[in-house]
Amino acid sequence: MLPSSVILCTVLLTVTICSSMNIFQRRLAPRSEKAVINEDPLRSLTKSGQVDSSSAGLNQNQAKSTNIKPASSVSSDETSLMAILSRFQSRLAFRTRPVVNTHNFDYKYNVPQACAGKTVELMIAALSRVNSFTRRQTIRETWGQFATGANKTVLLFFLGSTTDKNIQEKVAAEAQKHGDIVQETFIDSYRNLSLKSVALVRWISLYCPDSTFVLKADDDMYINVPRLLSRLRAQFDKGPLFIMGFLLKEIRPIRTEKHKWYLSTKVYPEPTFPNYVCGTAYAMTTTAALRLYVESFYVRPLFLEDVYLTGILADKASVPRISESTFSPIKIKATGCTYKTRISGHRNSPTDMRKIHAELFDPNLKCEK
Repeated sequence: MLPSSVILCTVLLTVTICSSMNIFQRRLAPRSEKAVINEDPLRSLTKSGQVDSSSAGLNQNQAKSTNIKPASSVSSDETSLMAILSRFQSRLAFRTRPVVNTHNFDYKYNVPQACAGKTVELMIAALSRVNSFTRRQTIRETWGQFATGANKTVLLFFLGSTTDKNIQEKVAAEAQKHGDIVQETFIDSYRNLSLKSVALVRWISLYCPDSTFVLKADDDMYINVPRLLSRLRAQFDKGPLFIMGFLLKEIRPIRTEKHKWYLSTKVYPEPTFPNYVCGTAYAMTTTAALRLYVESFYVRPLFLEDVYLTGILADKASVPRISESTFSPIKIKATGCTYKTRISGHRNSPTDMRKIHAELFDPNLKCEK
């Protein structure tokens, strides 16, 4: 039996769509980046408490929206699901499934123009802890340097929020200086990583839907971007819909209560997870990202972000997962020769990243076979 709030949400949302289709079609015509969708039935329903947006495995206090307004001039009503669904001609989905997760968070800082007027092949999203200032700067000065207009690549850092005023002031200065910070109003924590990943596919869907590929990487990863693009292009020739990374198969949920990754059978009753790719770094086509965002409205978040996004949502959205072992989920030797044949490696310090980068792009680099 569905909760009455969910039934009411579905009924009201269906009525809104059916009675206002002509209005939405006019609104969803090609528009400039400055255009704003002023009506969002999902947000209005959530504000009145008519949508069940609880998040399985998440801190419930942290999973609620705040009253902080977006820092950019673009209204938070840009989050309208209508604009995304219009790309798939799948409005009928509203009438068949209840919306249970609207990711109803505002932007503290946003860069809505990052892809505007550009041909973007690769959108790099580095998911970063709010206080990881040194790591972000190191990425900008090493592998993030590839993000230029000439390379058709954009780099942004995705952050949650903090209650520490000193840290937030430093984030404000960083955002002002570099113009590459996307910060939403949920609290930045390990248990909220899935919110950060949904923030990524949401942003891509709203502000960079015409890009080709998306890379998600943690801020302790070194990425060999040229090698990544070469692999993505080769796979894209076989089809435009996929997620690529270190593939994990038939992984069982951990049922030990004191374990960091414990999941109760109430939260996740299945004996195994769908096949998913390791969350330290993975890439996907933008078409896949759009599908994952749409699917996220119908599935409550699980705090295991890679399982949630690249496993559960990908399964429901029929997005293939491609195994690529050169996405290393563990720490590997921090040398240019090691990374010459890899796409990524985990747990790199800023010192490691600078060493790898200097060696990898040294024209005199010689490696043993």
